[in-house]
Amino acid sequence: MIGKRAIVVAAGLVLMLAVTSGLALSHGFGGRGGGGHEMFLLLRAAGVSHSQISSAFHNNANLKTDCANLKSAHEALMSCLVSGKDCTSQITAFANAQQAMTRERLTVLAGLFKNAPNPSQATSVYSQLQQLNSQKKQIFQSVFGSSDTEGSPDPPNG
Repeated sequence: MIGKRAIVVAAGLVLMLAVTSGLALSHGFGGRGGGGHEMFLLLRAAGVSHSQISSAFHNNANLKTDCANLKSAHEALMSCLVSGKDCTSQITAFANAQQAMTRERLTVLAGLFKNAPNPSQATSVYSQLQQLNSQKKQIFQSVFGSSDTEGSPDPPNG
């Protein structure tokens, strides 16, 4: 009985970490090392103003609904996890809400880039960012002495 409980507790902790990471990722789009700042930089490079970006996200009714659904699903999932019950349906609901939110955010971003006055500048900046990320990876490899990053923690974003 204790072994099964320990497995459930460990699985719950892993899932809570995944949920927390998922919520953090749902607030940004650069992924590893980029976050929302990278996407904001690319939009600005493309000639999209801060006010255009802000209004595109704040005035999107679908995004507001998705945000409310994600928050509700997260609260239901957390309540279930700490109760120790089977949370399969709550996990599915949270994953679906997170996917809907991501899809809508990417749709908003695609619309902003589609109407951007200077997309070639964004392409150039994106290329430069990829080169910088490659250089950053090489630096980490030289410091830590290995190109094999499996099993090692991700380097801090920055």
